[in-house]
Amino acid sequence: MRLAWSALSLVLLTVPAAAASGPPAWGALDRFVGTWTIVGATLGKPADTGAEVRPAFGGAFLELHVRDPKGRDPYEAAVFFGQDAADGLVVHWLDATGGETSRILGVGQLTPDGATLVFPYPSGEFRDTLTYDSVHDRWRLLIETGSKDKPKTFSDWRFERVR
Repeated sequence: MRLAWSALSLVLLTVPAAAASGPPAWGALDRFVGTWTIVGATLGKPADTGAEVRPAFGGAFLELHVRDPKGRDPYEAAVFFGQDAADGLVVHWLDATGGETSRILGVGQLTPDGATLVFPYPSGEFRDTLTYDSVHDRWRLLIETGSKDKPKTFSDWRFERVR
């Protein structure tokens, strides 16, 4: 047990430089924090669910938790957005499809109105574009697959804030 605590202490001693800088600046993603209804489509089928976005781990991550508050849709996901040392995004997408599809980290960049992400799965990459509409205070998540010159829509979700 003493060895485990010593190892943990050594790890924690290497972290203060990152922790001292404080939580990351999220840009437009700051406006993503809140409770949302989601409508749209996934694989051509209607999507009607909900989500909550909140800071996690002391603000080191933003967590998008997708779950139908009415229990109609069994899909659930926890998506963690973090930033690396170069202000790039690192995204962990964990969902009800299991561990195999959660093996790949997404990488991306903040944009003036949201974020762009790429998940390089062995079967083909997923390109996610998260865009904020400041006029209507809503978000769109467009997930595309296939070639960039002939993309196929995997999901197209609109997030409407719950008031």
